[in-house]
Amino acid sequence: MVIAFFTLLLSVILPAPDTLLAQSFGRKNDRNTFIRNVQFNFNIPSARAVGLGGAFVAIADDATAGMANPAGLTILTKPEISSHFKVSRFTHEENAGTAGENDKRRKFRNDVGSQSYLSLVYPSGDFSFSLYRQELINFESSFTAQGFGNVFANPDLDPQQFMFGNDTRSDIQVNNWGAAMAYKPNRYVSVGISSIVSTLEFSFYENLFQESVDLRREKVFSVSSKSNDTRYSVNLGVKVEPVSYLTLGAVFRSGPRFRITNTIEDIDRSAKIPIVQANQNLVFKVPDVYSVGIALRPRNNLTITLDVVRVEYHDIIAALDRNLSEDDVAVSIKQFPYSAFVDGDGIEDLVLDNATEIHFGAEYYFLFGQWLLPVRAGFYTDPAHVVYTTVDDEALRRLFPRAKDEIHGTFGFGFVLQNKIQLDAAVNLSSSVVEGLLSAVFRF
Repeated sequence: MVIAFFTLLLSVILPAPDTLLAQSFGRKNDRNTFIRNVQFNFNIPSARAVGLGGAFVAIADDATAGMANPAGLTILTKPEISSHFKVSRFTHEENAGTAGENDKRRKFRNDVGSQSYLSLVYPSGDFSFSLYRQELINFESSFTAQGFGNVFANPDLDPQQFMFGNDTRSDIQVNNWGAAMAYKPNRYVSVGISSIVSTLEFSFYENLFQESVDLRREKVFSVSSKSNDTRYSVNLGVKVEPVSYLTLGAVFRSGPRFRITNTIEDIDRSAKIPIVQANQNLVFKVPDVYSVGIALRPRNNLTITLDVVRVEYHDIIAALDRNLSEDDVAVSIKQFPYSAFVDGDGIEDLVLDNATEIHFGAEYYFLFGQWLLPVRAGFYTDPAHVVYTTVDDEALRRLFPRAKDEIHGTFGFGFVLQNKIQLDAAVNLSSSVVEGLLSAVFRF
């Protein structure tokens, strides 16, 4: 599943008391802009699964089962190793307006390629064991978007009539190191568990700027981070095969909860202390996922599969300060000579909804001598899971717009030689993500 345009990180800290009054529109709300535009890809890592539209919970019959559904490991009768490679192109939009066209947007693209999965499986009687490394997240983004309006040339400018320029760089990687075990107590049922150690490497930089009267870029706000963390998570799976042509599956996949520290610089050149710097402690919670699936084999060489996947996207922003400044109300604090600002209507200004995805795929095998040649096709729905604002404000709606639902089309093919060597390729196409995958499995 693709988490396209995700909100990233939680718990925005409050400013110090002596800087509270200086929080402008941009400096209050742009504390939150860095949580936008991060795309995560949680698809099953094998080319075969992607070719089937990601509908793999009830199948899970290859070396990626440790992640897809650990109960599926019991179907493997020979030791095997597998390696999987993925190339992704991410596309997102940013504000790129001018004073005359302040709603203008521009597309930015970034490419990432890597080994997405590596595994070893060893079956033994009613048990199967697997060690694997999975690349859960590999996201890179870089863009520079020119702002519009000029706060230096016109200090009385209404803050809702201009946008800061934005120079942003992101590099986020999460790797899962898993040990899986599956057990088949009888011919109908298999159960499995994966114990996972997850590592995070998080690098982020955002510089918000305005052009001065001589066209020099003046920094007004920045967020930077270079953080690492290690956490634990778990996958639980079950497969049931009541008859030979029908398989049911279910998976619960917990997401790790990482700790991240950002450094924030708030710059006001007219103040006595022009640069105010503070650390921001964040929690990045990968969402929990619940999946159920069914695989039907009306013929020996034809499989039709369907998954329903529930993704708890709201986990990402559960601890976020979701109050923006536009509907704040000033409240006098007696013990201090200033006013605080609190949310006036009590309604969350930033929202991220949970979503349910539908994955569907079909696989057909052609037989040519000793060669099996499978072809696959599928699709899956990708409901909008973007942080957006509920505040009726033009500038905020440009910063945090609602996204559109997407549908991904997938296609794949491969070949199998004597059930010992299997090579597969697949593509995944949508408006925000284009992916190509290659998988190799060797059984011995």
